[in-house]
This record gives sequence, structure tokens and C-alpha cells, in this order.
Amino acid sequence: MQISHVISDLILAAIGLYVFFVYLSKLNLTSTVLWESFVLSVTAAAIFGAITFAGYPDSNPISLFFQKLATITGGVGLVGATFALVSDKDLSKTVCYSLFTLGFLLYILSEAFGIVIIGKLTPIIAMGLVVVLALWGFIKGKIRVSIWLLLGVVFFALGTFRQQIFGKEEITIDIFHYLTAAGILSLGMANRR
Repeated sequence: MQISHVISDLILAAIGLYVFFVYLSKLNLTSTVLWESFVLSVTAAAIFGAITFAGYPDSNPISLFFQKLATITGGVGLVGATFALVSDKDLSKTVCYSLFTLGFLLYILSEAFGIVIIGKLTPIIAMGLVVVLALWGFIKGKIRVSIWLLLGVVFFALGTFRQQIFGKEEITIDIFHYLTAAGILSLGMANRR
């Protein structure tokens, strides 16, 4: 049992559920679906990750599945949801489900055909687009929303490049969980009405 990893994963899962129930579940359906393609995937990955670190390694493939789903499908959803938030426009169901389908298609291409670069580039491109949309939010006068979005991206970027920044010790797993939790909380705060 790796107790510090169990704790950090459970905290990440708790933050994900908190953000869902307090901030995201109150949005319209399309925005909720897009935000949750990322937030709930991370939450599920954290729950199964905690089970894995608690000494049940059979849960690891499920955790990895949700991690990749959050990275690829969730990354696409994150961009769509951020656009809707910053533009103050509810995306149509067609646009929402098209983005969702694109995310799943990229996931399938990555996993079924072994195109690993998709899993590496999607989160970087998604974070870049969220930064651009946050800057657009500043121009539109959405200062609070934009600050929270940028803060979220900073946390996610630090988590993504944690090994280059913090080294490859075991503690970087916990650092990743805490940074991801802070990023998800930032997304929730960006959606606070």
C-alpha cells in the first residue's frame, strides 16, 4: 500500500466530485457534458488509482483508461466548454456531440492504431487553446473567469511537466494529483455564477 498516493488520489477524486456537484451540474446540458468529459474522467481515474495504490493492481488498467480518456476526449471537451463559457453562448447539441465524437475518435486512433502522438499533443494543444480563449475573455471583460482559467492551465501544465520540473521521485505522483486537483478547482471557480 502506498498511503500518500491513496490520499492524494482520493483528494483529487473528492475535488472532482465537489466541482461537479457545486459548479458544473448546474450548467446547461451541453456545457455540463463538455466540462465533465474532462472532470469526471479525471475523477474516475483518481478513484481507480487510489484503489490501485491501496494494493489492488487489477484496478490500474481502468485508471489508465480514464486517464487517457481525460487527456484526449476531455481535452477536446475542455476547449469546447471554455469557448462556451468565455463567449456566453450555449453550444448546440450538434456542436457539443460533434466535439465529444471528435474526442472519442482521437482516443480510438490513439489506442486502437497506436498513434501515441495524439495522447501527447492533445493536452498541450488543449491547454494552449484554453489560454487563447482566456485571453479573449480578458478582452471581453470576463476578468474573473479568465484569471481562473489561466490559473487552471498553470496547474495542469505544472502537472503535465512535473518530472521535468520536480524530478522523477515518487513524490511527483502526489504532486501531480494535487496540481490536477487545484486545476479542476480552478475550472469550477471559473464557472461560479
